[in-house]
Amino acid sequence: MLHVPKLKHIGGELNVMGNQQVNETQFPSLETINGDLIIAKSGFKKLPPKLNHIGGRVIISKSDPASLLQDLIRASEAGIIKGGIFYCD
Repeated sequence: MLHVPKLKHIGGELNVMGNQQVNETQFPSLETINGDLIIAKSGFKKLPPKLNHIGGRVIISKSDPASLLQDLIRASEAGIIKGGIFYCD
């Protein structure tokens, strides 16, 4: 099981696509991702609580929870997501 409680910064992308056992609770201190965030069909229901910068795109699935999409829209409107939100399906 992945759990990185002290991880604050990812210099590239975070890709957990299709991994239902990975979710936002495993990244409690994550603040920045310089690249893409690819979380389609993962266990994410919202963004990690301290995440304040995504330098690339966020890629999700149309079947992901509505709570995740709502959180992403809020983050996009706040300028946190620099590359936009995209669906992989």
